[in-house]
Amino acid sequence: MKKTKRTLSLFLLLVLMLSLLLTACSKDPATTTSTPSAGNDVSQETSKEEEFVLFSNLPEIDYSGETFKVIVEGDHITTYMSVEFMPQESSYDTLKKAVAERNDLITERFGVEFEEYRTTSSTEMVSTLTTNAVAGTSEYDMVMPYMSDAATLALEGHFYDLNDAMFDGLIHLDMPYYDQGSVRDLSVANKNYFVTGDLSLLSLACTHAIIFNKNVIGDRGLENPYELVTSSKWTLDKMLEMCRGITADDDGESGWGYKDTYGFLVNDNFVNSLYIGAGQRFTTKNNNDEPIIAVGSESSARVYDKIYSFVTDTTAVCQFSAANNGYNTTSAAAGKNIWVAALESIAENRALFRAMAIIDIFDQGDYECDFGVLPAPKLDESQDNYYNRVSTVYATCVAIPKNVRDPEMSAIITDALMQASTNTSKYAYFQTIMQDRKVQDTESEDMLQLIFDSRVYDLASIYHWGGTGEGDLNSISGFMNAIAISGANTFTSQWETIESAVLADMEDTLDAYYND
Repeated sequence: MKKTKRTLSLFLLLVLMLSLLLTACSKDPATTTSTPSAGNDVSQETSKEEEFVLFSNLPEIDYSGETFKVIVEGDHITTYMSVEFMPQESSYDTLKKAVAERNDLITERFGVEFEEYRTTSSTEMVSTLTTNAVAGTSEYDMVMPYMSDAATLALEGHFYDLNDAMFDGLIHLDMPYYDQGSVRDLSVANKNYFVTGDLSLLSLACTHAIIFNKNVIGDRGLENPYELVTSSKWTLDKMLEMCRGITADDDGESGWGYKDTYGFLVNDNFVNSLYIGAGQRFTTKNNNDEPIIAVGSESSARVYDKIYSFVTDTTAVCQFSAANNGYNTTSAAAGKNIWVAALESIAENRALFRAMAIIDIFDQGDYECDFGVLPAPKLDESQDNYYNRVSTVYATCVAIPKNVRDPEMSAIITDALMQASTNTSKYAYFQTIMQDRKVQDTESEDMLQLIFDSRVYDLASIYHWGGTGEGDLNSISGFMNAIAISGANTFTSQWETIESAVLADMEDTLDAYYND
């Protein structure tokens, strides 16, 4: 994705959103003007969106008396539970109110009431929807599974293609309230069985990024990371250089532990994000929108060698989630969760950088510390853009099951939910990050804008061809992570070992899309 110059900072965008939202409260919802989605370039979209009237591209229809039912991921994984469809008591007040307001807008316009079912286990989404499909029952009008579960269900033929002609004029995948990166990256053979957009807050929350401690930057006289980003000098080499001057065994105890000082705290699945950030891909597409494996080239091996050297350089980097790492073992011995220990390391000025998903900002904000947000570094200064991977393990999407009772209603209300979320729940999510979670400098606002503009969804991260997941040495989505922890760079030999299985699984996926 080539970066275009933005004419508005995220701060100005948020002000514009608030202004329009307040205007919406005093007008008929049908005449509310929408604003650009944060995942799209403002300079390109503003003029188009200023002319858009909320729900104006949807049919005039009244579903009074109907209840629109959706199944969402519940509280079985607390951090990654759904908070975007119905107001949740555990949510921040700003977000609860925005979700309720969004639903009220749709109820007033289309007459539907909303009801959700929350899953109680990690397997319930797939099992429930599979059982419903076999039985021919029609319990849910729209579904919001994690992306890997959506992929499983799509391959089994349970979802409508959202590009189908039956949805013309009902679902508008070209509109900016759908994440255009997801529309582009998640399609196969020009079919989109699931996408994300402004409704799907977990696709924002699961975007990988880096935070830095401003006090450490100032105390050590280091270069301003924001300026490095804007000048295209935020690279792997520059980050490593900064980290090497920080890491120190200084807790007064022999050996490395969680109370020592580190340049970069990185968890095991962030290796994939550094690889994507360096301009690489696990998969690309041909002219028929068919996936092509991009791993195994001379370029991919060279880039991975650099990343491996980076994350295994113990003079600069700590793989804090690795089972055999001193950070992990000493925090466990102290009865401390490693993720809490990492939050404390940043808060107590014992770490310069930490890898995280955007959702982790909410926890970091509970500590009194001054931190900023950065994209993943470039490979080198010649790289055209910054790229930030969406970790799709817990990122949600939307899909319409083939056994819904009224496909037209499902399409209309799905589209309405997407477009009405821009100025309500999505805006509130940004507001909560920036105001309630202590990320309040304008530079971080710009960094968040850049990060969301440059999101990447890689099909390999969803389908896990060759294996089962992001920690699996035999999976295309897991072998790089696993090698980085192993202590031996076996990239070339391991790829040769798993390549045939990866290609076979990819072909099976492609066959399923063509045969649906």
